[in-house]
Amino acid sequence: MISNKREGMAHADAGLHPGDAQAGYENARHPIVGHPRFTLGAPGSWSRVLLAYWSWILLMTVVVTAGAGVLAEMQTPIYKSQATVAVYAASSAGNAALQSFVMGTERGVASSGAVLSVASQSLLIPVGGLQHGLSITVPADTDLLVISFSDPDPQVAQSVAEGVAQAYVAYRSSKASPVATGTTPATASTTAPVQATVITGAGLPTSPVSPNRLLIVGAALVLGLALGIGLALLRDSMDDGLRGPLDLQLQAGTPVLAQIPRFHRKAQSVTDRLVIVRNPSSSLAEAYRNLRTRVLQVAGWRHVNLLLVTSPGREDKATVAANLAAALALSGRRVVLVCADLRWGRTHALFGLPTRPGLAKVVTGDAVLADALRWTEVPRLQVLPGGPPSDDPSSLLQSTAFRKLLAQLRSEADFVVIDAPPVLASADTAALAELGAMILLVADARASTRAEVREATRELAHVRDQLIGCVLDNVGRAHQLRQPTTRPALSDVEAARTWSQPGSRAAWDQEILNQPVTSEREQEATAIHGEV
Repeated sequence: MISNKREGMAHADAGLHPGDAQAGYENARHPIVGHPRFTLGAPGSWSRVLLAYWSWILLMTVVVTAGAGVLAEMQTPIYKSQATVAVYAASSAGNAALQSFVMGTERGVASSGAVLSVASQSLLIPVGGLQHGLSITVPADTDLLVISFSDPDPQVAQSVAEGVAQAYVAYRSSKASPVATGTTPATASTTAPVQATVITGAGLPTSPVSPNRLLIVGAALVLGLALGIGLALLRDSMDDGLRGPLDLQLQAGTPVLAQIPRFHRKAQSVTDRLVIVRNPSSSLAEAYRNLRTRVLQVAGWRHVNLLLVTSPGREDKATVAANLAAALALSGRRVVLVCADLRWGRTHALFGLPTRPGLAKVVTGDAVLADALRWTEVPRLQVLPGGPPSDDPSSLLQSTAFRKLLAQLRSEADFVVIDAPPVLASADTAALAELGAMILLVADARASTRAEVREATRELAHVRDQLIGCVLDNVGRAHQLRQPTTRPALSDVEAARTWSQPGSRAAWDQEILNQPVTSEREQEATAIHGEV
């Protein structure tokens, strides 16, 4: 059985000033406001989306840029060569510059079949092949024709550009075509033959003009980045998952008391999830100790020693309840962890304990409480398993026998932690919440949705004042924990026998608890609520 009278809560509240208690409770209700890692902004802000999907954006940018680079490398390089031809009037009457429409005519003449047939005969290239890569332009305010030709072979590009320019000059030299100079009134005209000469010959190109790989890769980089951000915003708008602690606080309407980091371990077993015992120096254990301090702040102000741990649905609330109960026991309090999740509870597995007999048998009178309570390897912590799955767990949890059992546990223990069923999967939690317990809602950063959190909070609306806060589990990148330390579990008789013996493990832990605390956090907690 548990020890006779509870003492820990009385020690925790001794010397507590009402104003200090109220201040401590307000701090517990708003633990993340002002935290340097968080800013008060609406969920869905640009910074949050970029941080949440940075890997997706980076992957999309790299894929698009790499694809564009590959396509640019696969394209055939094109070389361009050009020759410049000057066009002028041969007679003295044509000293003035030719009109723009005359230069347009000369551009058409240079690309006509008459000129290209001459070039085709000299170059031995069909007229159609010449027309494919040929380009003739007239620079503004000039009497020049720039004849360009593009081809994968730089020598072909040079020879064709030079050949077409020479063919045009030869054609104009053999023709005495008159053109209007535009220097006489509209009622009269003066004519002069047009002549042409090559002033800049076609050179051999040394570098391709296309593809422009730098431009292609740069454009692909911008396109990939825009596409990645756009898809990230689309995924974020379609995802109903929690955006973080501030989002959880907004959806639940209650503060986030703790964030439990994500962790993984090779060949992980169920008992390894009891990190407060297996890995006491890890960041996970520190997160549970912080949660313990905040829960005790609220419990000290409310003078309540009953805590209900639940979740909206499939979250791992049993692990949170077990580690929190162990943390409370390690602070010097006598704690009982009750598995009231009679359908899916696995509290006994976390401690490696048998499930029979359990809570269901005690409530129905088929077993006595002393046989069902199990000592654990954590001093001052006992577990009441749920027992075999029950056909009608709701009737058991709402029975008078269960209420009497719970009252007995509360009178004999310093703290009673109940692993309750999920809110959205069972109506039992709403009924259990009416017993005057503080309620702690566990959400998973990767599995919980905002709609589930809102719905769970709505289901607990009739006991809204008893919802003291939320716990965000499975947060951040996975932490690799060291190999856990194990200690042989004591039987019920051995644990009870060695409880107060000098030199026992329990007595040794109690001596440590009696020593002065040195950390600033523990000193602050001690100043407000006594030893934690």
